[in-house]
Amino acid sequence: MIEWLPPVYTLLVLGYAALLDVKSREVPPAYWALAIAVGLPISLAAYWGELAYTLIYHLSSLAVVLVAYAMYRLCLIGGADVLAFLTLSILAPRLPGSLVPALYLAILYSAIPGLAYHVYSATLACGGLRLGCIARHKFKVKARLIVEDPRFRWWLVEGGGGCSIEGDPRQLALRASGGDLESYITASPGHPYIAHLAVGYALALLVGDEPLIRLALAIAQLL
Repeated sequence: MIEWLPPVYTLLVLGYAALLDVKSREVPPAYWALAIAVGLPISLAAYWGELAYTLIYHLSSLAVVLVAYAMYRLCLIGGADVLAFLTLSILAPRLPGSLVPALYLAILYSAIPGLAYHVYSATLACGGLRLGCIARHKFKVKARLIVEDPRFRWWLVEGGGGCSIEGDPRQLALRASGGDLESYITASPGHPYIAHLAVGYALALLVGDEPLIRLALAIAQLL
């Protein structure tokens, strides 16, 4: 039973961070530091008898964190996303009964809410459920929508200078449009990825890696 404490604690940490991400797209670094400080003794107690085995999961998860950090430096993801990966890899690198590292599962399953959010966001820019338009990654939208419509508040604006992940979309939209709110600018939906990750982690707790293993075996049989 104690082996479930780190995953459950981590889910609570991700859940609250998801609320912050949805509300303000900001999760303070101090939050992750506190979460690790409180959760580390729980993880050590749960994994004490299998530290060497758990270390393999730690290392494989930290490899993903390093890749995420490189993506952050390239302005492809936010800093809080990297810290979320780091927190998960430290506190609960594996789930009871699963062979695949928990971080891998959370990232894979996060594609489900991520896709749903993209479809919702794309319908706003496309003016409805138009498949050809929804399949796009970037959209031409009026600057006014970014500046005034709360549904576009967190969209990522191109051409406004600086890092669109970290910058204020409204300011970037004003720069990209030259102050003309009726002009069209290029933007893409800004995902609350920590919220996606929290949902993905919850799905990982519920279904584990069995669907992935079954899929891999089915593909292997076809080959």
